[in-house]
Amino acid sequence: MDNWNTRESLLLRASNPDDHEAFEEFVYYYKNFISMVFVKMGVNDSHVDDLKQDLLVKLWRDISKFDSTRENSNFRGWLSVVIRHEVYRFFRKTKKTQTDELPDNHLNLSEESEVDKMIEDEWKAYVTSLAVEKVKSYFDGNALKVFYLTLEGKNAAAIAEELDMSENSVYVLRSRVKARFQSEIRQLRMFLENHQ
Repeated sequence: MDNWNTRESLLLRASNPDDHEAFEEFVYYYKNFISMVFVKMGVNDSHVDDLKQDLLVKLWRDISKFDSTRENSNFRGWLSVVIRHEVYRFFRKTKKTQTDELPDNHLNLSEESEVDKMIEDEWKAYVTSLAVEKVKSYFDGNALKVFYLTLEGKNAAAIAEELDMSENSVYVLRSRVKARFQSEIRQLRMFLENHQ
């Protein structure tokens, strides 16, 4: 499921209700992201899986309704609205059956921009983690060490000293890994976000 380089958009394929394999792949890529967002929005861990299942069924039913041709329309924005509404529905329903207060860590659900920003930030972090995992399959040893140390904010001289290599080697390795990382991010975004 990680060869997105030459495949048509997952969203386009998943919007075909007869392509069950595509929707299974959609679930593979989006389920962990959805769970992370639910937890950030204050959904109790004991309810996350059930709520995620409800949302995935809703997405399977409604993904073909997403219209990427509308002005300012993108899948992440649409998904953000669907997730937000599902969590609103969940909290309204549980509030009717329980006298519990909302959890302390819940976002201000009345502030759409706060929720949308959180979902956007979580999406970026999620895609980044997928790209890092993919980069690991292309590099090993010092190349990955240079990459991680760079992410920690260390400069080339400090990395060269720590890894006992020349600064020039650090620049070369960092450049190679960075190029692959950026390529993976672009490919992932095209594969996971485009509806064309």
